[in-house]
Amino acid sequence: MTHPVPPRGGRCGPRLALLLLTAAVLGAGLAWGLGGALAADPSASPAADKITLRVAWTNDPDNLNPFIGAETSSYEIWMLNYDFLVGYSLDLQPAPDLATSWEVSADGKVWTFHLREGVTWQDGVAFTAKDVAFTYNYIIDNQMGAYSSLTTFIDKVVAVDDVTVEIRCSKPKANILRTWIPILPEHIWAKVKPAFAGAGYRNKPPIVGTGPFQVTEVKKGDYVRMAASPTFWGKKPTIDEILFITYQNPDTMTQDLFSGTVDAAWGIPSAQFPKAGADPAMEAIAYNLLTWDYLSMNCYAGQSRGNPALKDVAFRQALNWGIDRQRIVDLAWAGRAAPGTSIMTPDSWVDPDYHWQPSAEQQYAYDPARAKDLLDAAGYKDVNGDGIREGKDGKPIKLRLWARAESPESQKTGSLLTGWFRDLGLKIEYQVMDDGIYYDSIWAYKGNTYSPDFDMYLWNYDGYADPGDTLASFTTAQIQNWNEPCWSNAEYDRVVDAANSELDQQKRKDLVWQAQQIFYEQSPEIALDYPQKLEAVNTAKWSGWTRMYGGKGAAFYTSFVRDSYINLKPKGGSAAAAAGSSTLALAIGVVVALAVLVAVILVLARRRRSLSEEE
Repeated sequence: MTHPVPPRGGRCGPRLALLLLTAAVLGAGLAWGLGGALAADPSASPAADKITLRVAWTNDPDNLNPFIGAETSSYEIWMLNYDFLVGYSLDLQPAPDLATSWEVSADGKVWTFHLREGVTWQDGVAFTAKDVAFTYNYIIDNQMGAYSSLTTFIDKVVAVDDVTVEIRCSKPKANILRTWIPILPEHIWAKVKPAFAGAGYRNKPPIVGTGPFQVTEVKKGDYVRMAASPTFWGKKPTIDEILFITYQNPDTMTQDLFSGTVDAAWGIPSAQFPKAGADPAMEAIAYNLLTWDYLSMNCYAGQSRGNPALKDVAFRQALNWGIDRQRIVDLAWAGRAAPGTSIMTPDSWVDPDYHWQPSAEQQYAYDPARAKDLLDAAGYKDVNGDGIREGKDGKPIKLRLWARAESPESQKTGSLLTGWFRDLGLKIEYQVMDDGIYYDSIWAYKGNTYSPDFDMYLWNYDGYADPGDTLASFTTAQIQNWNEPCWSNAEYDRVVDAANSELDQQKRKDLVWQAQQIFYEQSPEIALDYPQKLEAVNTAKWSGWTRMYGGKGAAFYTSFVRDSYINLKPKGGSAAAAAGSSTLALAIGVVVALAVLVAVILVLARRRRSLSEEE
């Protein structure tokens, strides 16, 4: 933004100065509407002759190193930059990717994958089975936390020849075909020390993979640019590049979607979503993809800095009875969610359906009287009559409760929980925190000793395509990694282990259900709701948006499928015009509007001066 400057050799009267200042502010505001963060950095503007897809979201990628990043936006980018050994169909079934076919030995312990021939990395180096073996062995040998839960039972991965790889397991591995592990180039990552890769390493663009797009430019908090890869082995996309633009303000993002500045947006506010659905140029999409919102509690039995009451299953169960999930859905989500039960979302799998639904007798309902009775029975009573219950140590129970600064829905949920828990006789210190505080506190250390520093927090979880991979995230072995509540239960560990080594799908479903029931009853993390994700895509400018689940699911921001990015084509006119005409038109409109406004101001100023002279 520039400040208005008076004309040389004269002074502006206060009224004219105010009008000129207003014009400047309006101009600056309109300019910011040209893409929020994008407009702030002219270098993000695409070349005029390129077909550019502009995708807006409110979730900035945290780190594009696949061993560190945790945000779904990071996973979306990796899914486009890299390939998997086995990919995903639009209904999350295993599909060929780098492997075109596979078979398993009679004892279920050796999987043989046959790879595509002629695949090259984006820097021109030939891809071979050695890259697959390197990726898996790098994770297994160094216990890389981000993927260690996915490689259980794998002893070693061997490149038999350039196009054949064997995965040798200690026991049958039922979840091997849906494992979300991007295949990395050995000639690059072998030079990165594992300890560095899992801690502070940031891989700089261009990021080398075998996928259809390549990260070529990143500006943290602003945008990620991906260019179509000329070396991609599959169907070539029509678009030349994707510009993922991060917005801090979802309302601004949505206005840019309506103006045509961006072509698709994720994270649309609930209040704006009906307008997107009514726009003939848009397709508004509400979906849930393996996502639940949860209340996590610090259950760590080691050197925890959380309140010790949270280690008591009876205390956690009492809290579960004190939560009105339907009210969270109605008030925090304006009805755009469903009450949560288990950590496997409904309507995500068929034949078999891995979602376990508790019976009416098993289900936690909103019953604050029962919650109070359970707290009394467990020994958490208000002894001195001050309205606050005391813990086993005789001290008043004070619990920190955090909601996410990045999520209005999380904050509304936090306010509701605060009221309900205070009504149970607990002292709640409710705070809104950004994700950085979450990371620093959940995975906190005292010196070299793990020491999680939190009581309770609200967050959301995007599960894996294979239910066993999600369940494995909460095993004892995953404490300090994905097991955020730091919860340990031997029976749960045993059932998850059995589920992930059971190749009979119906028997496996029974075990997956059993594990969910244990988790639900123990309540280390309480599934509050299954939220709808709200996105919209421009169908006037683009054809080829491809939605999951037979047209009922997401079109993008899935982390699993990239069909839309491959199938998209601009409608009408030249390709470049289709990709950029709306931004140009809006820019021209801004310039014309400002010119008219300034002209009107000058006419008024001259008229006023003329009248003054006549007087």
